Amino acid sequence: MTDHRDSGLDRALDRALGRTLSAPELPHAFRTRLNAALSRTAEPDLLSLRDRLESERRQQLEALHANYVRVRRSTLGTLVGVAFAAGAATTIAMPWLRAHLGAYTPMAITWGAVALGLGMVFLDPLRTLLRRLSEAE
Repeated sequence: MTDHRDSGLDRALDRALGRTLSAPELPHAFRTRLNAALSRTAEPDLLSLRDRLESERRQQLEALHANYVRVRRSTLGTLVGVAFAAGAATTIAMPWLRAHLGAYTPMAITWGAVALGLGMVFLDPLRTLLRRLSEAE
């Protein structure tokens, strides 16, 4: 790969500018001090950037973990609630269902449990939405 300064056009342009413009005088050791200043400003910026990015990553991981734990607890609570509700509904309704449905009682219990479970699944997002709306007020 060739450096752009090696092209003939760049050399001709440099010569023409050198004839037309005079270079300003620079203080002694200007380049050395400039390079030192640039290296000093770059190091803390990179270190602070790295620290900031690592801190943001830690915060994101903590938020992700907290959300994961919240979802697990919510799911477990929903499952326990559905199981309890299904058991309670079956215990309470069993004598009435046997008297009125006879042989169809197991099917009625099954479909009732399905309806109850679907109701819990579809009402949970509604409950969450209502909770968020009440917190926003």
